Amino acid sequence: MNRTLPENLLAAMSDRLSASIGLYFPADRWTDMERGLERAAVELGYPSTLAAVQHWLAAGGPDRAQLEALAGQLTVGETYFFREPKSFEALGRKILPDLIAERRAKGLLSLRIWSAACCTGEEAYSLAMLLDTLLPDRADWTVTLLATDVNPRFLRRAAEGVYGEWSFRGVDPAMRARYFTALPGGRYRISPDIARMVTFSYHNLVDDPYPALESNTNAMDVILCRNVLMYFNGAQANRVVRRLARSLVDNGWLLPSSVDGAPPMFAPLTFVPFEGATVYRKLPLPAHAAPLAPVTQHFPVLPLPSVPEPAPLPVAAPPIVAVKPPVPSLDHCRSLYDQGRYGEAVEQLEARLAFAPADDAAMLLLARSYANQGRLAEAAHWCQGVLAHNRVSAEAHHLLAMIQQERGDAAAAAASLQRALFLAPHSIATHLAMANLARNEGRMRDARKHYRNIMGLLEGHRPEEILPDLEGMTVGRLMDVAAHAHAALGQAMGEEF
Repeated sequence: MNRTLPENLLAAMSDRLSASIGLYFPADRWTDMERGLERAAVELGYPSTLAAVQHWLAAGGPDRAQLEALAGQLTVGETYFFREPKSFEALGRKILPDLIAERRAKGLLSLRIWSAACCTGEEAYSLAMLLDTLLPDRADWTVTLLATDVNPRFLRRAAEGVYGEWSFRGVDPAMRARYFTALPGGRYRISPDIARMVTFSYHNLVDDPYPALESNTNAMDVILCRNVLMYFNGAQANRVVRRLARSLVDNGWLLPSSVDGAPPMFAPLTFVPFEGATVYRKLPLPAHAAPLAPVTQHFPVLPLPSVPEPAPLPVAAPPIVAVKPPVPSLDHCRSLYDQGRYGEAVEQLEARLAFAPADDAAMLLLARSYANQGRLAEAAHWCQGVLAHNRVSAEAHHLLAMIQQERGDAAAAAASLQRALFLAPHSIATHLAMANLARNEGRMRDARKHYRNIMGLLEGHRPEEILPDLEGMTVGRLMDVAAHAHAALGQAMGEEF
């Protein structure tokens, strides 16, 4: 097609899309972008593409519903089960078996995997099927399989779990027979048992905060982020890779696709060669180097003339003064945490707590640092440490709930959240956690109530205001999330308000 929009508008719209949802359209792809803009304008009822673009730019950018339509028209939903089979071979023959064996040896039967940019769910369900074949005792394991995308339409299709023949190209018929039920019209539905393994959630890799306990994007063993980084500009792709690296535990794995970028972009990680697969690993930071021994030089000792020495004068021994190491500041510890240097943050926070054992803020930051390394027992211990002398710490109850939920104890998490909400009834973070927990448990009316409370609590705040308890999320972003979730639940329940 011939482009009809002025280049200045195309350039401005490209910048806006890149900043809001990470879709990068350089000038040589403006024709593709204009096609998507045209389809979105028709869908949203604008009289023309020009009118739509002018309206979006004048308003400072599309709103949440408009961004959903744009994401739906501008992103490609081309995927299928076990796409890029060499990556799944690396996972199935080496990465996951080794990880499973290591966890069995330690008695820690848990795995955490994130399918970032999961599209319509084929990748996430492929992972679930693979895990099912590798874990004969899967019922004894706590498996977190998070699947996120920026396109809500893709997520709805993924949650439905119904696929056509095109999604099965190259799939062993025995695998399809085992995990799918045939439907009329050549369609197939994923097994409910496999579907329950996967949690689908909206997440914007460019704009949303992560890693975060609140979004369950922390302490991942394996992250697949394939065929998405190529859509970002260079600076955005580098930022996303750094944040994904922070979302991994030490020795965790990141699997991009072969077209997602050159090795320098993955500099925080180490390339691991697998035949036909692109795989990176987060190796632990090297331990602090031991201090070097002082260098001693030996010189020949010449004989001195024999001279009688004067009697020594009595000298009082100088007092011995113990030199105390400086106490690490909380700001320094927070800086290490924000950089994803969780091991160093733990060292510094424990040193601080040796001098100030009742520092609640240090204990809670230490709990988060442990949680982001997947060390949930230690994280829970430090939350309990706060509560041992401060039972009315709403933040400690809230953080403990996030840890309990990650450990698979939904009942304990719900009880901790109730305590947190009793102590801080206006806590937006706690209302959000309770909404998410209720939604996961199928309590849609309770979830909707909490989303409505969130919208009420956010009224009067500036959209660009940062919410400190939600890892940097803005008021405007959370308002969009809550409004969308509230409306979607209402539609599903047949309720308007």
